[in-house]
Amino acid sequence: MKTPIWIWLQRMLPQRALCAFIYWISRCNIVWIKSPLISWFAKHYAIDLSEVAIPELRQYPNFNAFFTRSLKPDARSIDTGANVVVSPVDGRITEFGSISNGQLLQAKGFTYSVTELVCNTQQEPELFMRGQYATIYLAPHNYHRIHAPMSSKLTSMRYIAGKRFSVNGLTTTHIANLFCRNERLVCWMDAEIGAYAAVLVGALNVSSIATTITGEIRSGRDHAWPKIDAARLERGEEFATFNLGSTVILLFPENSIVWNEDLQKGQTLRLGQRIGDVTGQNA
Repeated sequence: MKTPIWIWLQRMLPQRALCAFIYWISRCNIVWIKSPLISWFAKHYAIDLSEVAIPELRQYPNFNAFFTRSLKPDARSIDTGANVVVSPVDGRITEFGSISNGQLLQAKGFTYSVTELVCNTQQEPELFMRGQYATIYLAPHNYHRIHAPMSSKLTSMRYIAGKRFSVNGLTTTHIANLFCRNERLVCWMDAEIGAYAAVLVGALNVSSIATTITGEIRSGRDHAWPKIDAARLERGEEFATFNLGSTVILLFPENSIVWNEDLQKGQTLRLGQRIGDVTGQNA
């Protein structure tokens, strides 16, 4: 397979320097810099301002504030069905299904290791060797806050420094082990099904990841929060934010959930939409 020029360019780019520049410009409060950026972005990506908590673009202090915009309280409907698992984000489901012998599907022809993905964090990766997973890609126009897919308690986290390759469809089909190469935040949750994980994967233009507990996490250096004493998250409650876009990978233990029979690869998801159910033995 011929490697596209964009893949070669990503390998040659000074990723850290580029991301440092993006970090600066996305948080720049200078009006003649931030206002054209916000206006262009809102128009180019046809952002629906009717669902945004602050629809007036001039009120955002910088581009990142607009990119990580909050929604009106009624902008998303969180499924209230018993034992339901919901999408934690707005995005597109790129892969989902069963984990086979600790291997997840990245794209056609590429698999990767769940052990390497979570990087041997607090919990044993064997928990997911034959579990279930879902990979959800957040495009630039999507709402970029991450919410709990079920009633859960955040128990530990680990930030893993890494590369910042793009995570779009072109890159996932050309760069092997992509999600294990990129920087990521592994969030361990405790729920009625036991422990599960939400892995927040950084990308080329992601200037940082933030959580409601830690605030913004400084990139470039591994860091762990081995024990978090936090309040329980209700289903659909916010717990993290991507400062510029990326991917969320959900990991569930074996026999803990079943996917919605209507769920399809490539499907566009909305925050709070039912994607599966807790199995009878865990309900």
